[in-house]
Amino acid sequence: MSAGSSALGVEISNRWLWECAIGITAVLIIALAVSIQAFPLIALGIGLAITAFAKFDAYLYANVFLLPLYPFIDWNLPVRDIFLICHFALFAGVCVLQQRRGVPWKDWLWLGRMRKGILAFATVAMLSWLLSESRDAEGAAKALGKLLSYTAVFFSISAWAGTRDRVNRITQLLLWSTILVCLFGLYQAFIQDFTAFYFRLYPDMEPVFDAGGGWLGRITSLLFHYNSLAGYLNAIIPLALAITVLRKESGIRRLAFVCLMLSCAALYFTGSRGGMVALGTVLVFAAIYLVPRKKTLATFLTASLVATSLILAISAGGSAQARLQRMDDFTLETRLALWGAASALFLEHPVAGAGFGTYRFALQQYLPGVRDQLDAHNLYLQTLAEMGVIGLAVFVTMLWLFFYSAFKLIRSPDPYFRILGFAVCGAVGATLVHGLVDYIFIASPQFGNLFWLILALGLVAHEQESGRVAVPTLATEAV
Repeated sequence: MSAGSSALGVEISNRWLWECAIGITAVLIIALAVSIQAFPLIALGIGLAITAFAKFDAYLYANVFLLPLYPFIDWNLPVRDIFLICHFALFAGVCVLQQRRGVPWKDWLWLGRMRKGILAFATVAMLSWLLSESRDAEGAAKALGKLLSYTAVFFSISAWAGTRDRVNRITQLLLWSTILVCLFGLYQAFIQDFTAFYFRLYPDMEPVFDAGGGWLGRITSLLFHYNSLAGYLNAIIPLALAITVLRKESGIRRLAFVCLMLSCAALYFTGSRGGMVALGTVLVFAAIYLVPRKKTLATFLTASLVATSLILAISAGGSAQARLQRMDDFTLETRLALWGAASALFLEHPVAGAGFGTYRFALQQYLPGVRDQLDAHNLYLQTLAEMGVIGLAVFVTMLWLFFYSAFKLIRSPDPYFRILGFAVCGAVGATLVHGLVDYIFIASPQFGNLFWLILALGLVAHEQESGRVAVPTLATEAV
């Protein structure tokens, strides 16, 4: 046999081996996908893990884009939240990169009043849980885990997004992901159903909605609850509005306008009265402080008209409209009862509260007929009940620090800082207004991660505008 034929034989043999390997791998993947319901989630987790080690900035961008998702692996594991693990892994990756660069811990975890405010709130929450008589409740520990994961997201983004380019990429990803959230929510409104895909993503939610009467005409999109979706959209709308008004580039302005228009339409279909009032608050704030005012009003009115046309095309009225027009007696009586229980719990533990995340487990002793684990539907009363006067004071102080620094950015001559300043002020204001009638601050992981991420962008903008970036910019590299 000649050398040429020998080489050809080796080449054919190697190609045959590769083809067999690819074929066997494909069969195994299909078999796993069919036999294991959680296979797509496992594959997603493995893909993110590989990305984290291969290219860390891509891993961070993936976490930002996937914020609206929060799937659970339906296995008997201590932690079933894939993205809770991913967010702690994100923080661990930032820690590794900071250590490689020789950045002291205090420079990116402690420097500045806003960082101290975040740490103070997380510390008070942890101490209240440790001192609580109900700290053994599994749900309370999960609530604390969510809060700590939000804190991890905050410090990861504030350490990494040290340049305008990175901040702009993050904001674009938020706009794109929110557009997809809105489109899926509007599809739910169109077909009048949560969809099989939603319950495949969140199988635990099907019995929850069935117990509440099934489909009620209120969309959830990729989030767990209608009110959580309303809060999520209200946290994005100020950013989309500011970009549409202030950015000069036509591409990003069109993207932001589409996001603004779809968010307004999707917000309507959530049927959230608190969410609609919060949106009105953002509009009033924009009309006063987002300059140029005429362009701001014209932009919002145009987006509202397009959104209204879309709403009418999807559904002429419906249950969402009926719910927005009146307050039913059952909702009013339920809220009053939950507020009363929160007040009673606070009066028993006025200083440090009953323990972070414990309200829904202490509820039954004040409302014996209620078996469900419910939140207080009031941000302030639940914070008082769980963390006492100390916790509420730290919470209000923390948000004031971010709001005040962002408000100063709104008056900057640089549109970049004005956009981020308005985004933070709008998100904080909408959350505080919506919090009068709901508690999504900690309960919704999608909203919680988004809200802390926006606060992190506000901190980055504040330090950039003041001429001092306290945390050196992390280079793009693998962990």
